[in-house]
Amino acid sequence: MAALKGAFINLGAGILGLLPNIVVFQFNPDKLTRTPKLVRPPTPDVGAGQKNTSEQPGKPSESISFTLKIDASDQLASGNPIAAASGIAPTLSALELLMIPAGSLTIDLFGLAGGASPALHPPDKLPTVLFFWGPLRIVPVNVTSLTINELLYDTLLNPVRAEVTVNLEVLTPDQIGEKDTLSLGAYNYTLGVKQVMAALNLANAVEVGVSASLSFSL
Repeated sequence: MAALKGAFINLGAGILGLLPNIVVFQFNPDKLTRTPKLVRPPTPDVGAGQKNTSEQPGKPSESISFTLKIDASDQLASGNPIAAASGIAPTLSALELLMIPAGSLTIDLFGLAGGASPALHPPDKLPTVLFFWGPLRIVPVNVTSLTINELLYDTLLNPVRAEVTVNLEVLTPDQIGEKDTLSLGAYNYTLGVKQVMAALNLANAVEVGVSASLSFSL
């Protein structure tokens, strides 16, 4: 059975109408670093008394980082016309667009017509991006930074090999908003999977504990 590939699903890419832009990892990263963190409660006012540190103002946040390797060698060897014309620029561009609001990709018709004040325009909103890391982990994220190291070029100076360090922030329900049902659904689904996995760990712990006790008594 072929290994699954990680991917980003950009639901607000603004490309070809309403079609999502899916960035499938050419190679799965060798290592993925996750950093769950408690939400820091606000500093209490002077004289407000002690703060109960077990009380949390929201769900824990989580940051994820990994490095992707992208290489056009196989596509070039097989005569892929896209790779021949642009190398890995399409993949790099798709990754970079994960950080650009969809509204920034369209022509400002109000500005061209000299119409409404820019102050009346709604603020740009980052696209809805889901990070797929197997069927048990699908989470809504913001791509907070990319570090792109272009390592090799073709004769037209198109990059054909690169390493991209990706930093993500998993969005919590407080950050998502009620209308984004897809992101909320992904978050709640993955949280539910964690609860099931924790229950399985408890079952394993009980089994190991019973086995160890029996071995010791024998």
